[in-house]
Amino acid sequence: MDRANILIVGGGMIGTGVAWALARRGVSDVVVVDLDLAGIYASSELNAGGARATWWPPVNIETCLATLEHFRAHADAFGFRPRGYLWLYADPALWRRALERRELQNRHGLGVEALEPGELPGRFPVLDRGLDELVGATFSPRDGLVNPNAVRAWYRAEAEALGVRFLNRHYAAGVVTERVAGAGGSLRRVAAVDVLEVAGQDPTDEAGVLRDVLVTHRVPGERVRGETRLRCDAVLNCLGAWSPIFSAKIGVPDVTEPVRRQICLVDVHAEDLAPGVRLEELGMVVDASDLYFHPEGPHVLAGYSLPRESPGYDFDYDGEPFFVDHVWPRLAGRCASFERCGHVRGWAGLYAVTPDRSGIAGAVAGFANLFEAHSFTGRGVMQSYGVACAMAELLTDGRFESADLAPLRRDRFADPARWVLEELHI
Repeated sequence: MDRANILIVGGGMIGTGVAWALARRGVSDVVVVDLDLAGIYASSELNAGGARATWWPPVNIETCLATLEHFRAHADAFGFRPRGYLWLYADPALWRRALERRELQNRHGLGVEALEPGELPGRFPVLDRGLDELVGATFSPRDGLVNPNAVRAWYRAEAEALGVRFLNRHYAAGVVTERVAGAGGSLRRVAAVDVLEVAGQDPTDEAGVLRDVLVTHRVPGERVRGETRLRCDAVLNCLGAWSPIFSAKIGVPDVTEPVRRQICLVDVHAEDLAPGVRLEELGMVVDASDLYFHPEGPHVLAGYSLPRESPGYDFDYDGEPFFVDHVWPRLAGRCASFERCGHVRGWAGLYAVTPDRSGIAGAVAGFANLFEAHSFTGRGVMQSYGVACAMAELLTDGRFESADLAPLRRDRFADPARWVLEELHI
């Protein structure tokens, strides 16, 4: 294979979604390359499975709302459960801003409720401790939980059925650019991408570590199978937390930082549940302590972001000490039913974090045929359909139609007044 109409670098939730959306619009010869299509290290596969449209900037609300509707239309395939999001507030200033943003959210039809702390035990019996420290809560009934593995698998299966080609265990080893004349002066265009295939069942080394490959692209010689130069009409960077690696190859400064997020499964025994508590009916709860949790099969899934986590490609899970030090005290401090809960297992994945905690999408300035859609800071699943459709429109028709992603262009970071600041972030 030596040519692609549109080459998508990165086969996570966004890249796979855009590939499907392009093929659905009749675009042929779409190729997706990814070192890890199995999803061992993919943010798409390692997240908590929440799906909500209750964000603060309009572009985040609109793309997530479109995605929610897509999930609802394929609820069985995606395991979508519209059980809502309950967000607890202890900071009066943040609560005031939440009430202001609730008006915007409800203009989009989200039906977000504002609740007094005293209303919580009656509506959500699991919450029975520390309510006096809260100043309010919001509940968004249209939000819910989804199986992200199923979502990405659906995008890929539908894309492949329409002719999209996926190259697993491949990565962009180099980029060839050339100068072209444009209306605004001299532009560069990506003429070709050198794609390197890594041999073996997976791209890890003997210890199961992928980091050296992803960060430095130094692959041991015996593991390299071959290199192909793909000439392409357009290139789309969908690498998420690894977008800076690709951007550096073409001299584009990238503000994205990979930051570890840890999640664990918690064992809760039925005999420990307080009267009236039915965990299976619960949606996502975001505590004022920044802990979030929801039922996950026979367990409870709980996550917490360490406030001073250093950026880096770190997939090490801190194990039971993470649960004991950070998760259990917050769970038990809010819910008597979790007083005797236990640690089952956990994992770590990456957020692709931007300075304003919103994604980067659109055409890359200075290039005639380079585009990007990445760094959605933990909500790639939630924005996948909305972003995929809009990016397919841009690539095929030269403009956004279903959702205006213009506020997410990377040039906004030159002016803090244009940042798309997302405060409703965990």
